[in-house]
Amino acid sequence: MEKSLLSLPLALAAYPIHVANGLKEYATTIRRYYPNGRFRRTDLLCLWAYLTRDPYTICERFLKSFPDDQVQKMYGESFFTTLEKVADTIKLDSKDVVYDLGCGRGRSVFWFNAMFGCRAVGIEINPVFVTQARRIQKSQNIDEVEFVLADLMDADYSDATVIYLYGTAFSDTAIVKLVEHFATLRPGTRVVSVSYSLIPYTDVPMFELEQKISGKFLWGETDIYIQRKL
Repeated sequence: MEKSLLSLPLALAAYPIHVANGLKEYATTIRRYYPNGRFRRTDLLCLWAYLTRDPYTICERFLKSFPDDQVQKMYGESFFTTLEKVADTIKLDSKDVVYDLGCGRGRSVFWFNAMFGCRAVGIEINPVFVTQARRIQKSQNIDEVEFVLADLMDADYSDATVIYLYGTAFSDTAIVKLVEHFATLRPGTRVVSVSYSLIPYTDVPMFELEQKISGKFLWGETDIYIQRKL
C-alpha cells in the first residue's frame, strides 16, 4: 500500500503523533462534515484521485526546480475544524468570495463552498492538482468553485472578500513579494495568514489586525492572524 487513506507520506510513519492527529481529524471530518452530501462526494473523489498518488511527492517533485525563496515546497492541508474556527471568527457567509492560496488538491475550496454557499477560488501553481480538481468540479456540476493555475504572486484577487494563506513555510522574501501584490486588494478584504502576521512585512500601513486565534494542523498548533486591508 503506497500511502494511507489520508494521503500521508510513508515518511510520517516514523512520527506516530502526526498519524494519530491525521486519523482523528479525518474521523471528525466524517462525523461533522460528511452529512453535507455535496462536500462528502467531492472530498471522497479528492481522496480517491490520489489513492495511489501521494500529493506530498507530487508537490515535492514539481517544485524541485523552483528557487527556495519563491515557493513553499512543503505540502500541507488545513484541518477542516481549523477552517471552521476561522470561518466562524470572520462570520463567513454566502456573499463572500474566498481565495485559498496554494490550494493543493482543492479539498478546502470544496469545503468552503459546500459548507457556506460562498464562491470559492483555489490558486495553485501545480497543474496536476488543478487538472484533477477541475475534473471533480465538472463531474459534480459545481458552478461556484473555480481552480486557477497561477503563481500566487501574479494572481488576480480583485473580487476577493477573504483570502486564506497557509504559507507557514514561505521564506521572508516570498512573503514580502506577496504582500506587495496585496497592495491591490480592495479595502476591507480580510487576509487570514497562518503562523505569522503580514503587518511586519509592510513598509507603510496596509493592514489592521482584527483578531488572532489558534488553530490545529497535522504538525501541531499555531497562531492564525486575521487582518483587514486598509
